Amino acid sequence: MNRSALACAAIAAVIIVTACGGPDAVPEAPIETVSNHATVDVAWESDMPAALERARNEGKPVLVNFYADWCVWCKRLDSTTLRDAKVASVLQSEVVPLSLDVDHGGKELSSEYGVDGLPMIIMLDSAGKEIGRIPGYMPPDSFLERVEGFLQHG
Repeated sequence: MNRSALACAAIAAVIIVTACGGPDAVPEAPIETVSNHATVDVAWESDMPAALERARNEGKPVLVNFYADWCVWCKRLDSTTLRDAKVASVLQSEVVPLSLDVDHGGKELSSEYGVDGLPMIIMLDSAGKEIGRIPGYMPPDSFLERVEGFLQHG
């Protein structure tokens, strides 16, 4: 191996060790808090027909959370946005929350509603017609703004 190739290999090795965190790597900073609000658990439905029936009986739309266990942003949405006290209050009082795993019970419905990325939130009327959708992760305040917009125009 010539000297320039050896030098390039050495530089590449240093960059890789530095980027991937060598033995003396600095620990990662904690994840930035996206909300100052308290967190609350929401009681999610897990069956579409039951959620639609409840929506008809209560005169509310259905908010569907399409997720997968392997989806990092789904976990972040669940642990921050969907547990935010202000968001949870709206979910509990203004909609019928439905959570569907696209790898299990929600696979067919995710296809029916054209879910092409996760997480995906879709607001439906009580007949199952789409009112609006929120693709991807969104912090609590922005999420709440979108949901409230759907509620006003839905």
